Amino acid sequence: MFEYFYHEILRRTIIAFGSLFNEITIKRKNDSDNVFSVVKVPLAYGPTQKFLARLEQSPDLNKPVQITLPRMSFEFIGLNYDPTRKVSQTQSFLVH
Repeated sequence: MFEYFYHEILRRTIIAFGSLFNEITIKRKNDSDNVFSVVKVPLAYGPTQKFLARLEQSPDLNKPVQITLPRMSFEFIGLNYDPTRKVSQTQSFLVH
């Protein structure tokens, strides 16, 4: 009757979105517009609240560090149907 096929489309979409923002760097310049520091921004998949909750629960993770880097994360929240994109059933496509 109805068979379900999973071709890893959601996984591939998440990987493709993450690869768009994978190579973000911050360049720090001095007054004469010379670059003196380049910092790569790490990208993580997952909710920020989960990361913050982990820091609050374990006091060992709040050890003083030598340098603090910027951090970015993203997550997949949901999938919604868009009825405006539906093609009517009377419309057909012909291939020659």
